[in-house]
Amino acid sequence: MSNKIIVVDDEEDMLSLVARIISTQRDFGILEAKTSIEAMELISTHDVSVILLDMRMPGTDGMELLNRIKERWPDKTVIIMTAYGSIENAVEAMKKGAYDYITKPFQYDDLLLVIDRAFERVRLLDDRRYLQSELQRCFGFSELIGNDTKMVKIYETIRNISTTSAPVLITGKSGTGKELVARAVHFESDRKDRRFIVINCATLQETILESELFGHIRGAFTGAIRDKRGLIEEADGGTLFLDEVGDLAPRIQVKLLRVLQDGEFRSIGDLKDKKVDLRIISATNRNLEDELLKGSFREDLYYRLKVISINMPPLRERKEDIPLLANYFMKKYAKKYEKKIVDITASAMWCLINSPWKGNVRELENTIARGIAISNDSIIDERDLFSEEYSSPDISFKTAKKKALTDFYRTYITSVLTRNNGNISRAAEDCGIKRQSLQQIMKRCGINPDDFR
Repeated sequence: MSNKIIVVDDEEDMLSLVARIISTQRDFGILEAKTSIEAMELISTHDVSVILLDMRMPGTDGMELLNRIKERWPDKTVIIMTAYGSIENAVEAMKKGAYDYITKPFQYDDLLLVIDRAFERVRLLDDRRYLQSELQRCFGFSELIGNDTKMVKIYETIRNISTTSAPVLITGKSGTGKELVARAVHFESDRKDRRFIVINCATLQETILESELFGHIRGAFTGAIRDKRGLIEEADGGTLFLDEVGDLAPRIQVKLLRVLQDGEFRSIGDLKDKKVDLRIISATNRNLEDELLKGSFREDLYYRLKVISINMPPLRERKEDIPLLANYFMKKYAKKYEKKIVDITASAMWCLINSPWKGNVRELENTIARGIAISNDSIIDERDLFSEEYSSPDISFKTAKKKALTDFYRTYITSVLTRNNGNISRAAEDCGIKRQSLQQIMKRCGINPDDFR
C-alpha cells in the first residue's frame, strides 16, 4: 500500500492549506495538482492511494475528473471536497464511485479523520485482495505430506517457532518442498493475516532484483518514471520469502544485512531510510558454508539468516512417504483433469518407490500428473507413468519392450532385496519365484546382492 495522497484544487491558497495540514499532522507523501491534466499525469506516474478532489474547477470539473479516474483506476480511493451548499453534488459523486466527501469550510480534525479512514480503506482492500489470492492456493501444512521421522521433526520445528519472528533458513535440493515449508511457517505464525511475498533471487539480474526488493524513487535511473515500492516494504508486517538466497550479489547482501540487523532500508535514489517489521525466510539448494569459504557469501549475513535452520531431505531418503505422496497427487490431478482414476497398480507403485527422483517431490508430482493426463483407465500403471521413456520414434517396439521389462525387473528386485537385506532365498520366496530364476534376473540386470547387505 502506498502512503501517497494527491490534492487537486485550482485555488492556490486552499491547495497550500490542505497540504500543510496533512504534512504537519501525518507522515504521508503529498502531491499537488491545480488542473485535471496535472492530476491525471501525477496519478499516472506515482503510486497514489488517496485522491482529495475539489468539485469546482475551471475546464474539466471534479465530477468529470472523477469519472476519468474511476474509468482508468477503478480501485483508487477518492475524497470529494465541496462547498456546503453543494452536498447533492457530493452525494452524486459517491454514487459514481467516490469514497467520501468533506464540505468547505472544514475543521482540520474533520479533514484528517476523513483521510485516515480513506487510507484504512486502502489497506483493507489491499489485504483483502491478497488474502483472496492466497485462499486459492493450498498453504500451511496441507501440502506437506509425509510420516517420515525427518518430516515429523520439521513439523515440530514449524510449530515451535510459530510465535517468534526469527529468520529461518531452509536448505535442500530443488523440488524438496522448501517453499511449502516457508508458507507453513508463515501461516502458522502471528503474521498469517498479513502478506507472504515470494521472490526468486536467481531469476533476476542484479539491478532489477535490487529494485524489486528495495524499490526506487522517480528519476533514480533511466526508465524510473514513477516511484516503486519494493517487496521489503510490501511485506511490512508479514513475511518475505527469499528463494535461492545463495545467488544474491554482494551489494544486495550488504543491504539485506541492514534490514535484518536494524529493520531499515533505503530505496534506490532515496535519501531517507524507512523502517519495516517483517520476517525473512530464505531458502537455497547451495551449500552456503562452501560459499563462505569461497568468499561469495557474507558470513555475517549467513548467521543472521540462519537463526533457525530447516533442512529438507531428498525424496530418496524418505521413500516410505512416496506412496502417501503418490496417492495425494493422484487424487489432486484426477480431480483437476476430471478423470475417474482411483488407484495405482502395485507394479507402478514399486517403480515409483525405487526411482531415483533427482527432481524430488516436484518430479514425482509431475510424473503423476502426466500419468493421470494420459490414462484412459480407472487405475494407472507404470506405462502411464513412464511412457515417455519408451515412446521415442527412434526406438523399436522390441527394444522398448526389453527396456521396460528390464527397468521393471531392476526396480522390483531391488526393492525386494532391500526388504530382505540381500538374502536371495528369502527374496525369492517373497517374490513367489524360484531362487534360480531370481538369480538369472539379477545377473541379467546387473544386480549384486552384496549391495543390500
